[in-house]
Amino acid sequence: MSSPDLEAQATLRIKDALDAAIQRTGKEEFAKIAGTETSVLDRILQSEGEFVPIAIITLACQINRSHNDLDPARSSISECLRGAILRLPAHGNRDGTTPPDDSTPRSRRARFSKSQQRAGRIFDPTAFRVMEFVGSLFTFLVLGYFLGGIALGPLFGFVSCVGVVAASPWLAPCAGSGIGLVVGSVVGLAYTYYYFVKRL
Repeated sequence: MSSPDLEAQATLRIKDALDAAIQRTGKEEFAKIAGTETSVLDRILQSEGEFVPIAIITLACQINRSHNDLDPARSSISECLRGAILRLPAHGNRDGTTPPDDSTPRSRRARFSKSQQRAGRIFDPTAFRVMEFVGSLFTFLVLGYFLGGIALGPLFGFVSCVGVVAASPWLAPCAGSGIGLVVGSVVGLAYTYYYFVKRL
C-alpha cells in the first residue's frame, strides 16, 4: 500500500471487519486487491498489536458494505476504527506488507490505482459530506459571532466589540456577538435545509 497511509493497531473490530471481507472475497483475492500477501493477513488476524494500513481497513469496510453488511462495525470505517491507536508508518517497508516486486513507488501506485478501480473509491463519501457540513455550520457561527459584535451590534444601538481579548478567558462576548450568533444559527438552519433537502 502507499507509504504515507496511516496505520491503525488491529483491534477486535478491525480484525472482525477484515475477516468478514476476506470470507466474502477469498483470502488470495483480497490480498491481491489490497496489494499485500496472504501471510500478512494471517499475521494481522492471529497476532496481537499488529498495525494495519488504513487503506486496507477501508477496503474491507467497503467490501462488507457492498455485500449489504448491516453491522456498522464492519461496514463503516469510522465505527471500525473506534478505539484504535493510529500512527504514521515507520520509514521503509514493514516486513511483508509489500511484495518484493512492488518495492518501487511507481509499482505501488500502479497497484493502488488498480485496487481503486476494482473496489471503487477507497474513502467513504458520507464521512466527507458530514465533515463539509459541520465545517460550514461552524463557519457560519464564527462569522456571526465576530460580524455581530463589529457590525450588527451598532445597528441595534449597542457598543461595537470584537468579542475576544488578549487574556484568559479570551472570549468577551457583547450584545452584538449574541445577535450575530442568532443570525448565524438562522443561516445555519437555512443551510441545513438546503444541504439535506435540495442538494442531496
